[in-house]
Amino acid sequence: MRQARQIELLKRVAASGDQLRGLQIGRSATNSASAYTDPTRFEQEITTLFKPGPLFFGLSADLPEPGSYRAMRIDDLPLVVVRQHDGSLSAFINACRHRGAPLVDPNSSGRDLKAFHCPYHAWTYSLTGELRARPFAAGAFDDVTQSCHLIQRPVAERYGLIFVRPEGDSPIDVDEVLAGAEDDLASFGIENYALIESRTHEWDFNWKLFFDTFSESYHIRTLHSKTLAPTFNSDCVIFDAFGRNLLSVGLRANVHDEFEKPESEWSLIPYGTIQYFLVPNGLVVHQLDHIETWIVEPLSVNRTRTTTAVYAPSEPQTEKAREYFVKNLDLLLHVTGAEDFALMADIQKNLASGALPEVIYGANEPPLVHFHEQINQALRAD
Repeated sequence: MRQARQIELLKRVAASGDQLRGLQIGRSATNSASAYTDPTRFEQEITTLFKPGPLFFGLSADLPEPGSYRAMRIDDLPLVVVRQHDGSLSAFINACRHRGAPLVDPNSSGRDLKAFHCPYHAWTYSLTGELRARPFAAGAFDDVTQSCHLIQRPVAERYGLIFVRPEGDSPIDVDEVLAGAEDDLASFGIENYALIESRTHEWDFNWKLFFDTFSESYHIRTLHSKTLAPTFNSDCVIFDAFGRNLLSVGLRANVHDEFEKPESEWSLIPYGTIQYFLVPNGLVVHQLDHIETWIVEPLSVNRTRTTTAVYAPSEPQTEKAREYFVKNLDLLLHVTGAEDFALMADIQKNLASGALPEVIYGANEPPLVHFHEQINQALRAD
């Protein structure tokens, strides 16, 4: 993040007063509990937000060289993105044109892919999607008139970020998607990072509860009383809106120590968990010395899959150096799994009971107010 931008954000903290009240947005908001439990609304969210996209698909580091690929499902729509020999990316429906078999395992990634080979009848496609072979067919498909090349989907890559459009053919403008966050994100040099490891889990809660627990700090003093609370501030976060997207910066408890230095030397990096929510499905987090990403896949109204990855500024040169970043991933998944996500599952059950008519987002939780207002606004427009 640019130095001037860090100073700008820290000035807000310095001027925020007691309990960081100056970072609050001055109003609370409510949302119907059914926003998390209504299957009809869930289908509308998929149709309005996820299928048309664009969706965050990962970092450039996930596909570092030609033949690297990554596959995932979006509302059961199978997608695969592969790095071409010229360095560009292509996105396809992960299904053979013959009988629909997946060409690579869904929710998988790999390297050194030379071609797509169907496991059912061995139809073969180039990495650019052209049908190359229908072995042992003995002319049985010579009268097929429609194209049998793989079905493509729009994909775009910039600032080290990859976006895919699951449905439709409109090209993707990454700057338009980021809606102003590109200046921040470009400054981190994400395109130079190296993937360390990624892991996938499924949870029994609505996809929006993932963003709810990540975007505010108010819960830290209680939910994380034995883990994060001694180190992190629980009063409020720094918040900025970028269209539907948002920035939420969680602060360390000792952030005011930075104000003892001359302003020109201020740095937010040692004191902030800098999170960019790429609505509807992505979270890019800059920590002190690494980057974390989360990709959220709604499976049903009360079931969510998350893929979590950690990246280093460069490829670690020793196993000890690599293990350092793996331990950061271990800690992240332990705290979120045992504390945040376990509670989100309980919250989902309570909301599904119908006992609560609504939930409340406080003025000290500005990212929640913005996130849910944007979601509701998109659904109303649809």
